[in-house]
Parts: sequence; structure tokens; C-alpha cells
Amino acid sequence: MKKLTYLASAIAAGFSANAVADVSVSGSGNAAYISDASGNGNVTVGSSVDFGLSTTTANGITISTGLSITVTVDGDGAATAGGGQSLTFAGDGATLVVGDISVADTPGSVAGVIGGALAENEGSKGTGFDTDVAEAFDDDDGMGVSLSTSAAGASISVAYVFDTAATSNSFANVDSTNAASSFGVSVPMGDFSISAGVASHDSGESAAGGSVTAAIGAGTLKIGYSQQTMVIDASADQTSGFTSTLATDTTTSATGDMDASLNPADETVDVSATTTFFNTESGQDADIAGDTSVFSAAYSMALDADTSFATSYKNAQDAEGESYTQFDVSISRSLGGGASVYIDMVNISGDTDVTAHDGSAFGFGTSVSF
Repeated sequence: MKKLTYLASAIAAGFSANAVADVSVSGSGNAAYISDASGNGNVTVGSSVDFGLSTTTANGITISTGLSITVTVDGDGAATAGGGQSLTFAGDGATLVVGDISVADTPGSVAGVIGGALAENEGSKGTGFDTDVAEAFDDDDGMGVSLSTSAAGASISVAYVFDTAATSNSFANVDSTNAASSFGVSVPMGDFSISAGVASHDSGESAAGGSVTAAIGAGTLKIGYSQQTMVIDASADQTSGFTSTLATDTTTSATGDMDASLNPADETVDVSATTTFFNTESGQDADIAGDTSVFSAAYSMALDADTSFATSYKNAQDAEGESYTQFDVSISRSLGGGASVYIDMVNISGDTDVTAHDGSAFGFGTSVSF
């Protein structure tokens, strides 16, 4: 990190001796072995280079943005560019972000402690799990604004997305009927911290939840509960306002001796079939409109100066009665110099998609910050 920062600073200084902007370059890399839910073993490697850009105005407001070049663990060597879709304004204890953001549509959810490749890639080369429980908005991101600040000792966060259906954040329809918003507050109370939040979408989806954080023993315990109201069209298994339909027509012909004649070449039978698939933008799993309830807990602690341990538990059940339970464990040890090794494990039991099943996935490897 330091060498890259020095190089970037030298390049910037070469263009202008009076430059006041800060340019930083950092990076990361990871290599891991993953055994997914089906028992398949995968060796994964990924890396990224991250550019941070910032400047400070005469009245003390810091403006920043960032860009990245990333090869993900499932990218098959294809580098992709990311970032650059938001600007952050910070000053006087408040931070304003304008651009591509997400609303906090799962308030009160505290589970999920795995890191590294297992968390970054939950598909065919990751955990392999895909549950049948809908527990988040169909779409929660897009062009918008968010604000985080503090007042009377409480931390406050507000987010508003103008149009979640927009395919590009280069513009936004502020009169869209696909807007989403969220509000959250966290208040310290002695040895405890209480957090609560709400979220809503123009489609009728909504969420509310809260969590409690406390120091227990040598670590930190978090307990949370959230409830999401899903808007589902049960007849088509789709979320209202987010319908996508794919129709596939297949026509074939077969030639044969259909009536035991001596000339089968003059007989042709046409076989045709039309299949229509209904789904939603994010593949909603629920078939019945109603509430999904999620209970979660997490505990983390330092085993020594270089080793950390974390575990979490989550149980979710939707209005259809489908549910699942997830249990995570993560152990990480620092090797110094920005390098660390880790072991992650996930176990899921309950209702999962046909292509996935109950079971466990685990991964171990090393991650490096440059």
C-alpha cells in the first residue's frame, strides 16, 4: 500500500507542484480452496487494484470517489472495472453520498460472518446454496442519495433511491414509481447499543427491524430481528411490478413409417412445444404475499493479538411457511504485512432450491492487502 501510494503521489506531483488532491492506490489478492454444498472442490484466485481520489475544499468539505479493476474468484480471468458511480461529501460530522447506492432493506439482520472467497462467490464455485425463502426487496439499489450523521449521541442514516428499475445510474427519473427509501438509528445505552430501522419500496414492499449489541465476555454479541413484507403475485410466482417473461418455442419434425406402409419417406410428423418461464428480476422465491421474519445472532472475539473468531446464526421463515437455518463460523489469523489466513464454514438446513440442498460448505486460504 505505501509503495503504491508513494508512486501515485509522485506521478501526481509531476503534473502539478501545487496539486491539493489526494490519489491513493491499494490492492488485494486471495487464493483459496472451496468445497461447495455439492461436495465439489474448487481452487480460486482473485485480485483487485483500487484507486481512491479525494480533495478538500476551502471550507473543509472532503469530496471523494473511487475506481477499481477487479478479477473476482469466479471471473475466469476477466478483469472488470467498477466504482466511479458515486461522489462522497464529508464534513462537520456528516457524510453525503450521491450516486449508485442501496437502501438498507434488511434492518435488524446481524448474521453473516464468513469472508474471503466463500462469501464473495456463493454460486457454482462458492457455497452453492440458494434458499427458497424471500427475505429482501426485489431490487434495492440505483441512483440516489444517502446521509449519515449523528445527533445527541445517536448515529442516523437515511437513504433514498429515485428509480430501482433504471439500468444505468448516469441519470435518474425522480418521478419514478420504483423509488425506495430507508431510515436507521443507533443509540448507545451504557454497555449496550440499540439499533432500529425501516425501509419501503413503491411496489408495496416494506421492512422493519432492530438489534442489540453488547460486550459479553471477551467478545461482542449481537442479536437482531427483522420483518419484511413481500408483494407477490401467487398465480404467476412473481413480484408485482417486476415481471419478466421468457418464452421458448421449439419445433421439430420426424420422418418414419407411421402406418406400416412401404414408403415411409412421405410421412412427416411435426412436434412442437412452447414453454414459458415466469420469474422476477432477482428471482424471488416466495409464492404468497406476506411477511418474512428473520431472527439472527452473531458473536465475535479475539483469541489472541493476531487471531479472531466469529460465528453467527440465522433463521428465516416466509409467509408460505418455507424456512431455513444458517450457521456460520470464521477463524482468521494475521501473518503481518497485510497477509492473513482463514477458515470459513457455512451450514444450511431447511427449504432450498432444487439445484441446491441442505449441507455444508467450507473454504480456507489466504488474503493479502497491498
